[in-house]
This record gives sequence, structure tokens and C-alpha cells, in this order.
Amino acid sequence: MTGLYIVRAGIYYYSLSVLRHLLALDSAHEFVLLDYAPVRGDRTLPFDLRSLESERCRVVEVEGPRQRRLIDWKCLDFFGGRFTAQCVDAILDHPWKWLAAGMARRELNAVLATLDVLHASDVTQFVPPGAPLVSTVYDLTPMLFPDWHTRSNRAGFERKMRYVRAQGQMVIAVSEHTKRDLMKVLAIPERQIQVVYGGVDPRYRPIHDRGEINRVTRKYGLSGSGYILHVGTLQPRKNLVRLIEAYAMMLDRCGDRTPPLVLVGGRGWLYEEIFQSVERLGLQRQVIFTGFVDREDLPALFNGALFFVYPSLYEGFGIPVLEAMACGVPVIASNVSSLPEIMGEAGVLVDPTDTEGLAGALITLLDAPEQRRRQRAAGLARAALFSWERAARETLEVYESVVGVELSCVGR
Repeated sequence: MTGLYIVRAGIYYYSLSVLRHLLALDSAHEFVLLDYAPVRGDRTLPFDLRSLESERCRVVEVEGPRQRRLIDWKCLDFFGGRFTAQCVDAILDHPWKWLAAGMARRELNAVLATLDVLHASDVTQFVPPGAPLVSTVYDLTPMLFPDWHTRSNRAGFERKMRYVRAQGQMVIAVSEHTKRDLMKVLAIPERQIQVVYGGVDPRYRPIHDRGEINRVTRKYGLSGSGYILHVGTLQPRKNLVRLIEAYAMMLDRCGDRTPPLVLVGGRGWLYEEIFQSVERLGLQRQVIFTGFVDREDLPALFNGALFFVYPSLYEGFGIPVLEAMACGVPVIASNVSSLPEIMGEAGVLVDPTDTEGLAGALITLLDAPEQRRRQRAAGLARAALFSWERAARETLEVYESVVGVELSCVGR
């Protein structure tokens, strides 16, 4: 019996996609989905896990203790109130964590005791008694680039990684680049790491119904005549300030021929400079922030784009690049981390720290319709190499390796 612990955001969708295909592949293995409420907080998961329940799959909700912080109380918004709250929270933090860990461990052990292997899709710090732990690691940015993260992000991540190194029997890395980082930064032996690439959902495909594309683009106030698209959470790692500056250079040189720049994604952390750069450059009319969008709308938003740009400073995998290529959209992406590994020769690679070079790549692709046509074909072929079915098979093989027995798998 395999237990999977999964959280929200990109990690959630990676986990959910692998799980769906695991359930389709495996005719004998039983799965337990652990919804651990203190990690999830008060957020509602964007997908009802209970819809996956069957004879071989059940969902267990573990409430556990939840930390209450004085700093969150709005009634303390008076002179000295916030400072006092921070001091009290700091004093109580360690005793509360000690108490909470003990309470949660007792509650979780009742669930974990029946498992043969626990797969933590984002690293949890609870291990089933006598059963191996498999952890999926997506990237090490909080450790490699601490300035891109808040103090709490860094502290939480480093705590998780210490646990992976001490307790994990096997680590799944989402790219060869992440695997190398795990070996270099955490000194995890190569024999304990298995690369399992993500896939791309079949909904990401060329859409030939222009009416469908127009319906979705109008929903977000976009023109159907084409735009430059970026998809990703607004945070420093996505390098959006440089993208906006490169776009300003493009606008200066190309004038009215310049398509709008559309930034799709919710606000993450340390995002203030992104909005400030738009105001500083006077681009309020040309740069469009959609905020978080419904996932069912993303394929049409990709299809409505003239091309897709992803100048991220670091990616463990970079699934939006794969989704863009699967939709037949030409791609400009960074030449660092895992992105060259994922994109291959199907798009344009640029130095993400070279604003002038990024602007040049945007202008060149705008003025090269034949190049865009070639990139569409190359991107479709490249994206076809990545599938969630393969990811599920390879994940199941990791389970087999840690429990020491071969599990039955339909179609193997």
C-alpha cells in the first residue's frame, strides 16, 4: 500500500497527474491520499481528491494541530501591537512546534502504520514506522538563491531538505539538473536519486476553433490579434523585471507593431518590484496582468499567443514551456538550469541576465514568421516526448525498488 502526501500549486498538479496515471496503470496496488490540514491551511484544494476514491484508492483527512499566531490578529494593528505580537510569537514558536509535532505524529501514525511506502510529493517530516520514504524534489532554489525567498520559505525548505537527507530512502528529481543539485548541495548519493520527468496534459494542444480562443481571451480582456505570453507565479525567480525592461526596449524599436505583454499568474512573494517596473517605464497600457486564471482556460490563452517567453533564472523543470510547445506556440526561454534540457532545440535560448539580448530575441521572433512556423512544428514534436503515463510507470518502478518486490502493473 502506497501513501501519497500532496500539496497545492505546481507540485499539486504534478502529483495529481502522476497519481491519476498510477491508478490507470496499476491493477493491484492500493493508494492512500493523505490530506494533512496543517500544511494545506485553510485553502481549498483546487481538485476534489475524493473523486479519485475507489476500491484501490482512499482519501484520509488528518486535521492535526494548527498554529495560531498573534501577528495575524488584525485587532493588534495599533502602535506597539505588531511588535509585541512578533515577540510573543517568537517565544512560543519552538514550544508550540514541539507540542504540535508530538500531537501530529500520534494522529498520523495510525494512518502511516499500514503503509508499505510513503511518497511525499512535497517533503513532509513524518515517516511511516518501518516503511521507506520516497520524496520528490523539484528544485533547491531556497538554498541556492536565498534572496529570492522570504525567511520563512528558506527556513521551512531547509528543514525539509535535512529530513530528506536523513530519512529518505529514494529521491525523485524532476530533471537531471535537479539531480545534479541534490548531489552537489545535499551530498545525496547518485544511487538514491531517480529522475522522473513530468508530462503534459492532453488538453494542451493546438486549438483550431478561433471562436473558442476568442471567448477565453475576451474573458481576460485580451485582444485576439496575438500577444506575448508569460505564465507563472509572480516572484523574483521568474525574472519578470528584466522581461518588462526588455519589452520596453522592444516597444521603443518596434512601435505600434509591438504586441501586448500578458503576464498570467497569481502573486507569490517579493513581487512589488514587478509592478513598480511597469509604472516606472510607463507600460500600464501595454503590460497586462491577468492574475490567477482557471486551468481550463490556459490552453486557449497559450493558443492565442504569438509566442511564449520564459526568462526564468532557475527552474527545476519548467512545465509552462512544455505546455506552450504542446500548444504549438513558439518559445523563448532561458539557457540556464533545466530549461535547455526540457526544450532541446525546439526554441530560442537566451541568457536571462542579458536584458538587451532578451529584447533582441523578442524582436527577431516578431519579425520572423517562418522561424515561428518552424518552432511550432519542432515544439509539438518535442512536447510529444513527455507523457504522464511514462512518469507514472517510472514512479511505480521507484516504489518497487524501495520495497524490494515487483508490483503488478497493467500494460507493462
